[in-house]
Amino acid sequence: PLSVEQMTDASELIVRATVQEVWVEKADDGHIWTMAQLRVDQVLKGDSAAEFVVVSQLGGVHRNEFALVDGAPRFSVGEDGVFFLETLAHGTRTSVVGWWQGKLTVRQEPQTGREMVVRFQMTQNTPYDHRFLPHPAADQRVYLDEFEEQVLARVEAGWDGVSIPGVSDDKLARINTNTAGVQ
Repeated sequence: PLSVEQMTDASELIVRATVQEVWVEKADDGHIWTMAQLRVDQVLKGDSAAEFVVVSQLGGVHRNEFALVDGAPRFSVGEDGVFFLETLAHGTRTSVVGWWQGKLTVRQEPQTGREMVVRFQMTQNTPYDHRFLPHPAADQRVYLDEFEEQVLARVEAGWDGVSIPGVSDDKLARINTNTAGVQ
């Protein structure tokens, strides 16, 4: 598992966004990708003025073909969330950092209406609708305002020089040099 600080350091772009569209496509090389178009509402890290970002996640169901990837995040239209994003090594696709860990759905706490963030992992061959995610137990809830403060504090502090599994130190140094993109 990655900490919030590690996900923040490993992300080139962190946004609060709403899923506008979800589709699956098969690339020329035969790989199946699930795509989600996000409408950016707020940038927590990065220098993006883009109104929309398209996220690509390996795996999905395309016609009668299945490419099930364990740990892949799921998306549904209308879903409000916080997304930790990176450009993949080949530079043509944007993906979620840490697989399902880097996508948090914003939900309202039933008793108070306070916004909280929820992580939930589901296999790609199971129907997914964010409106039916279970609420965490009261003592396990993470509130959006506190979560955003934690992310912004890490963005301001910058990468601490500690390596993160799966991310090169060169990339960490490069993507954490100019992170004052808060809007």
